[in-house]
Amino acid sequence: MSKAFLDFPVWHIEDNLIFSKDGRVTAYFAVPGFNYEFLSDEEKFMPFMNQLQFFQAQGHDIHEVGNPQSSNILSIMEETRAMMREKAALYTYPLHENGDTFIQYQAKALVEEDKLLEKREYRNYIGIQLLKEKNRYQKGNRGTQLLSGIRQFMKGLNAPINQAIGLDLPDLLRFEIEAYQEQAKQVGEKLKRAFSATQNGQSFGATVRAISLPETLYMIESRYSATPNFKDIQPRNDFETGESKSVLLRGEEVEAVTPNESGYRSLQQTFIEEIDAQTLRLTRDVEGKAESLYVRCFVLTKFTHDENEFPGNEWLYQLQKGLAFPFLYSGRLHFKPNENVMKQLSNKKLDYEDQKEQAAKANTQVDLSTADKEKGVILLEKYFEKTAYPTYDCSLVFRIQALSLEELQNRSETFQEETRKMGLEVFAPFGEQPHLFMEMIPGGKQQNQDYQIEVDPRMIAGMMFGAASGIGDDRGIYLGETLQGKPVFIYPELASKAFDSVTSMVNSISAMIAGSTGFGKSVLQNLLVYLSVLTGSVGLVIDPKNDRKKWKEGLPYIPKEYINYLELNHSEAYRGVLDPFRTSVDVETGQSVATDIFAYLTGAKMGEKKYNFLMHAFSYAARQEEPCVSHALSFLDDVCEKALQAREQKKDLGKYEGLTITQDRLEDLIDLQDTLQSFMKQPFTKLLMGQVGDQNNSLNMDYPLQVVAIEQLHLPKNEKDPDDYTAAEKISTALLTSLTAYAQQFMMHGDRTRHKIIISDEADITDKNDKGRELNNTIVRRGRYFTTSLIKGAQNASDQENDVNNMGMKFCFHLNKTEEASQMLHFMGLPITQMNMRRLTSLERGVCLFQDIYGRVDTLRVNPVFDEVLAAFDTSTASVEERKREKERSAHYI
Repeated sequence: MSKAFLDFPVWHIEDNLIFSKDGRVTAYFAVPGFNYEFLSDEEKFMPFMNQLQFFQAQGHDIHEVGNPQSSNILSIMEETRAMMREKAALYTYPLHENGDTFIQYQAKALVEEDKLLEKREYRNYIGIQLLKEKNRYQKGNRGTQLLSGIRQFMKGLNAPINQAIGLDLPDLLRFEIEAYQEQAKQVGEKLKRAFSATQNGQSFGATVRAISLPETLYMIESRYSATPNFKDIQPRNDFETGESKSVLLRGEEVEAVTPNESGYRSLQQTFIEEIDAQTLRLTRDVEGKAESLYVRCFVLTKFTHDENEFPGNEWLYQLQKGLAFPFLYSGRLHFKPNENVMKQLSNKKLDYEDQKEQAAKANTQVDLSTADKEKGVILLEKYFEKTAYPTYDCSLVFRIQALSLEELQNRSETFQEETRKMGLEVFAPFGEQPHLFMEMIPGGKQQNQDYQIEVDPRMIAGMMFGAASGIGDDRGIYLGETLQGKPVFIYPELASKAFDSVTSMVNSISAMIAGSTGFGKSVLQNLLVYLSVLTGSVGLVIDPKNDRKKWKEGLPYIPKEYINYLELNHSEAYRGVLDPFRTSVDVETGQSVATDIFAYLTGAKMGEKKYNFLMHAFSYAARQEEPCVSHALSFLDDVCEKALQAREQKKDLGKYEGLTITQDRLEDLIDLQDTLQSFMKQPFTKLLMGQVGDQNNSLNMDYPLQVVAIEQLHLPKNEKDPDDYTAAEKISTALLTSLTAYAQQFMMHGDRTRHKIIISDEADITDKNDKGRELNNTIVRRGRYFTTSLIKGAQNASDQENDVNNMGMKFCFHLNKTEEASQMLHFMGLPITQMNMRRLTSLERGVCLFQDIYGRVDTLRVNPVFDEVLAAFDTSTASVEERKREKERSAHYI
């Protein structure tokens, strides 16, 4: 093993602070990622300017780190299980044991999958060297720097650490550590402004944060990993960084820390060998078996593109996003103040002038290249004088790794080719691999000064370090993963919690799901309600097409006795089940819903006599001991019959329950009765007409999951004008409106703090009815107060227009029309460009565009994890045998 590998740079670690053996102190922070991919060119300047201002003014040496590191799935799942236990203590939660078992199996499956696959999900970190006197470049000339160095030496002799009694050489004083921690907090606030997602000047989503001790240790130890996905590195949650002791300082007892040297040695348990001048082999014991990884480090030596080009040259972001294999990145950026830059350029000019003087004395001319360089220096001097920019001497190192030498060579060639396309030059220096390996370790330093480039802040900001999506809540239920392999978790009720640490763009816990038929919309809806119910929520599914027949026999981990599956049809057994007085939250709402439903069916408009009759009829019904629609219809029958009798007897038509009947009004009443009678002949109308004393099947909220399906319902085509609906289609719309009233009742039922989730299939049909739209809007608006998520599904983006501003999450699967794609981009606040529209119209089955509650957008591949769960959601006609046969047939042709 090369001696370079023995020179471990870390002296001590305190949470996110790394104390290096050469005296530097670096604070490391996680950069959670911000929305960048779908921004317009104009909008991309906002994160660019944020970073530019930071790099221009901050004044510290910096270490950027990019790790192809998976989310801590196990930790997130354990947090979910803890939340489930809290719900079990607060509410009736009969599925707790089943849900807990499911989450454990799901976690195990995801962790095993994670170990097998290389992830291209990047975790980005930034380290700030806190001691400016330890910066490579100091302000002033060499004389002033020498005087400053002497002062620092004298100051050091009088420092507390050199006056303490009982302090050993490696020890650190606790109050000095705390002083660094306070300084790190101040630096962290500046980083939050530089690396955050903003809209209209307000930050949303996760912000830059100080990393924890286990994260710091993991970041260091992952450099010694011998597997491509770090599966041999486990979080060290019980690591002892040092031992506390008491020492005397000016006669007073203070606390000091002795670093745990043996603990830091345990981070390096890897055998490293140079197998050739450009390749290292890392070997480590992984579960009792020696595993090896081949590694090659590249350095960036040249930018050949125009540094002023932006956007378009976000090369680091593009490499992390576009390469088919992961790589590790380390960027050491040494801050050089503007006055040092100007002094350096001035000295360079003097050198050229000396060369010209020497040439004149020898009666010769300086060569053209020297003259061109002098012109370049003059231009640079003017540029830096005008902008007052500092520069950074950068050592940018990239680590490519593979399980075999052949694969490493192929990846290395691909990496060089892709960087060359971006106007970059990289190469793997001969004999320098051990030094580059050590340079990448957090707390380390640049080992070789030969491989560095000097750039201004524009070029560093233009790399777009940290522009990863970071989508989802990193807690709650697992939905799938991004195309880069990042697991996506959401906590559906999060926006209703009003946590200080959560800054969402929309404080709504409802969601919209749009997309053409057959691309995964229903699977996502089903997955949301299924996982929510297993983790302690209660669910209601409105299924007007009866797509979920299989659920009558239960779902994986949800036995059928916990599902109230109500499959409505036009038999007498279900008469009155959807009577508005029974589905609505109270009698007053029932009266309003019933009036609007029957006004819709009969075409009665507000202000017309027919509408007035209906209002009186349902007002009468509401006053009865057992309100129901039959009371209203009987009332109209009675009024009509008595009025007709009075007319035959040539008497005054009279008043009935405050309703005055005239000859003209009687004609309107007869016309209304005729229309109602025609609707009575429709088979499904009886579902709306409850009678006194009904003992039929009814809706029941005392189940964890309730599904209301309707057999053979005649749903109107999405593009059909409501004015052209047939009688059967009008009845279907009326039934959905009544079901939506029931959904509102479901929302308000029970403890308002318990999460409830409602799946509204074909919500666009309900929204075309005024009352249905009003009810849906009420659920969406008040859902946050009642902790209720309404998941609205529709085929087209335009069908969601009414509620889009109140939706927390938005999902969009494949869309057929560019007009719909344009509308969806508008809803998500994304630029309406040809590229973005093409993304939406070319999404594969099971893949959608997802915008979380923070406004971040990325592509999500929905993953139910288990085949049994996906099979339960399947609505196709293929049998198990047919699927198996098709799979074998495809494999044969492949």
